[in-house]
Amino acid sequence: MLDAIERRDWERLEALLDPEVHWTTVVEEDLHGAGQVIALLQRDPPPAPPAYHELRDGRIVRWIDTPG
Repeated sequence: MLDAIERRDWERLEALLDPEVHWTTVVEEDLHGAGQVIALLQRDPPPAPPAYHELRDGRIVRWIDTPG
C-alpha cells in the first residue's frame, strides 16, 4: 500500500482501501472514505508505516498514522 502512495498510483490505492475506510492522520484528523483519504495523500507527502491498521477482505478499513 505504501508503494502505491509513493508511486502516486491513486487507482491502485483506491482498490486497496475499503470504500468506508477510517483514516486518522498524524495530527489526529479523522478522514472517512477512500475519496477523502486519496485527496489528502495527493497533496501531502507519503506517510510513514502506520502505528495501527486493520484489514477486511484484503482492504484497509482502519489506519492510524504513526505519531511524531
